[in-house]
Amino acid sequence: MLSASELVKLIKAHNKLTSIKIPAKAKNDATALIKLIEGKGYKVNHTKKRIEPKPTRGKIISVKEADKVLPKEKTEEQKKQIQKKKEEKVKKQKEDKEKEIKIAKKEAVKEFKQKKKEAEKKKPKPAPKLKPVSKLKPKKEDEVRPKEKVGRPKVDPKKIKVIEPKKKEVSKPVKKPARRQLQETKKTTQTKVQDKPENVKVKKKKTEQEKQANREKVKRADDLDRLKISELRKYVDMYNERDDKERTLRSKGEDKNQLVSKIISYNIDKIFKIPIPAKRVKKTEEQKKEKKKQDQEKIKEERRKRKPFLPYIKLFGELQRKSNMELVKNKFQGVEDIIKKMKKQLEVKFEEIEEEADEKDIELDDDLYDEIETDIDNYYKQLRDRAEEKLKE
Repeated sequence: MLSASELVKLIKAHNKLTSIKIPAKAKNDATALIKLIEGKGYKVNHTKKRIEPKPTRGKIISVKEADKVLPKEKTEEQKKQIQKKKEEKVKKQKEDKEKEIKIAKKEAVKEFKQKKKEAEKKKPKPAPKLKPVSKLKPKKEDEVRPKEKVGRPKVDPKKIKVIEPKKKEVSKPVKKPARRQLQETKKTTQTKVQDKPENVKVKKKKTEQEKQANREKVKRADDLDRLKISELRKYVDMYNERDDKERTLRSKGEDKNQLVSKIISYNIDKIFKIPIPAKRVKKTEEQKKEKKKQDQEKIKEERRKRKPFLPYIKLFGELQRKSNMELVKNKFQGVEDIIKKMKKQLEVKFEEIEEEADEKDIELDDDLYDEIETDIDNYYKQLRDRAEEKLKE
């Protein structure tokens, strides 16, 4: 029996022999590519557009041939040499980087000094200092102006005006308003006590029956709060359909609390006997983990079912975009032709998916296919309605 290492060697050699590498020259030559495919033990099915294996596919591979095909394992010395080269390369790269950093720093310093010199050259020259002005000796008064003649001034007595002193204005006394005298207030140390009103309603104590009724109401509200809004709304609508209703109640647009209060106040829960779900029990850590595991498995299963239909869904999305553009281009005419084209393309794609599923022994999910088909039918309806509306305009 072959060992595990020998089996691994055979599988690697098989994979290398069966893999098809396309040469650069043969990329645009169909005949050369067909020869290449047939040489590797495959044939081309032109009708179905796929490569199929020949009945005599593959080669018999022995351990000796595997040694020839696969690269030889490296010795310890060779591995050490390769490791040494790697380390040297890393070291050299590090040194080169350090040199580059040093050179960059030197260049930066040079550039900085050069810019500093240029800035100093461009600086404006300082303004020249003014010479001190020599002090002149002060001239004598006689040198500056001539002497005046001293004597009596000639005055005309007729031109002399006598100026009388101004009379002082006597200020009128301001009348002050008479101050109003207030009465003396008596200071009191006691606070005034308000008189009790005569008609004061004293709250009566609730009886045991009233207290019990309130407790029941609270319990009913808690129970109804466990239901969904849709269920609460359904019971309110059922009450509105009755002939013996007190009045029609509003259900649309009401929140949960409003619906609960209406059901309690009109005793709707007693009329219809609403089934109340059990209280939610807090799950343990083990139960939470189990539920998480179940949810993950469910998601995986859904993905597995959806995987074969992904190309079909992708094509439908592309056709949606193209059909909308074409409809606008044709001014919303020829909708049926657009839908026919879409149907043909989708049918061809689904046939391809079915063939692929048969080859891989995959079972297609009918329910998922029906869901996709309903979505497609709804889209066709939307296209028709849109075209009709635009043509009416």
